[in-house]
Amino acid sequence: MRRTRSVSLLPPVIVSSALLLAVVVQDVGASEKPAAPPAKKFEVLTLRGRVVWLAEAMAQRHGVKTVPEAVTRVLALETAEGELYPLTEDIRGRGFRRDERLRKIDLELLVRRYYGVPVVQVIRAFELTSKAKLELDYWCDICAIAMFELKPCDCCQGEIELRRRVVDRDGRVKASP
Repeated sequence: MRRTRSVSLLPPVIVSSALLLAVVVQDVGASEKPAAPPAKKFEVLTLRGRVVWLAEAMAQRHGVKTVPEAVTRVLALETAEGELYPLTEDIRGRGFRRDERLRKIDLELLVRRYYGVPVVQVIRAFELTSKAKLELDYWCDICAIAMFELKPCDCCQGEIELRRRVVDRDGRVKASP
C-alpha cells in the first residue's frame, strides 16, 4: 500500500508577508550605494622639512629595525613636528636620492597627496635660507635645459649644475642669487 504525504499549504497571510519582507530588504540593499570617489583625486600641499631615509627615521624615532636592503629604499620629508611624508620616486623625487646635497638643506616642497595613498609627489622644490626662498632644479649651460635630477644633460650628455633661483612671495622666479 502506498502512503501519500499531505502537504499543508501556508496560509496566504504568511506567504504575502514573506514576499513583502523580501521586497523591502531588496530595496534597502539597492539604496546603499558604494561611496563615490572624491571629486578631486589629490590635494596640493606645501610641506617644510628635510628629506631623510624613511628607514633611518623610523629607527631613530620608533626603534623600528629594517632589513639592510631597505635602509636606502624610501625617501621621506620629515617636518619640524616630526611627521614623515614618504616621497613618490618619480623624476623629481629621485633627485633627492641622486644628490646628497638636497638631503642636507631645509626645504619647502609643493606636493600632491593623492586620496587614499600615504605618499606624496613632489611638484616643486625650494631651499629655505635665512635670506631667501630658492627654487631648485638642475641646469645645462650649453643646452639651456632645466632638469630635476643630477645626471648627464638629456641633450648633450654634458655636466649639469644645481641651480638655485630666488622666488618672490607668489612663487615667481626673480633672479639668480
